[in-house]
Amino acid sequence: MPWKIFAVFLIVIVPVSAESRTDENPYGSYTTEALFELDRARTHLEFDRLDMALLQAAVLAHTNRQRESRGLVPLVYDRSLEYAAELHSQAMRDRGFFSHTSPVPGQRTVRERAFAAGFSGRGVGENIATSFAIQYEAGRSVFVPSQNGGYFSYSFQGEPIPPHSYLSAAEAVVEQWMNSPGHRANILRPEFRYLGVGAAFSPDPRFHDIPRFFMTQKFGM
Repeated sequence: MPWKIFAVFLIVIVPVSAESRTDENPYGSYTTEALFELDRARTHLEFDRLDMALLQAAVLAHTNRQRESRGLVPLVYDRSLEYAAELHSQAMRDRGFFSHTSPVPGQRTVRERAFAAGFSGRGVGENIATSFAIQYEAGRSVFVPSQNGGYFSYSFQGEPIPPHSYLSAAEAVVEQWMNSPGHRANILRPEFRYLGVGAAFSPDPRFHDIPRFFMTQKFGM
């Protein structure tokens, strides 16, 4: 019989080394329009060689599209906030928790994480989420790999559910946040000026290793 799974997400307002690069995101200076026009951003995710910097920049671009469509100033990429977001997503994946409160020493709170990473602004906020890396519709019945020849599909031995592209994966998680009042408030908060996004990839052992991301947005004033 097919299975169903559901996406989960939370919100609140208020270092060790990341597995990704510690230098500036090479896509961080792209405008929203330039990122959306980038051919690579429309390619399907390859889970053995993910370009996390591109995925994180795509989330920034989709976030700014939401702001710009409402006449708000777009958020500016900030490497220190991105670094803090990467560390938190990786910690949630590696330590098996999903919370704004971290067990990592020196990174317990939203504020501690931002300032430990070098952010020196006057205020911070955070959104977190888990998001599928394939184009699965949460709550819909699905046949799992053990039933189905090694892949997920909506019908028995039907077409595999394809992976997201960088842009569609980013759009899916931003839509989750926009459909939640608290997350939406952070994204559209006029006082915020800076954003860093961190993603960590992990097959979900609780549901047949379905590919997923832990996502963190770190906002700054």
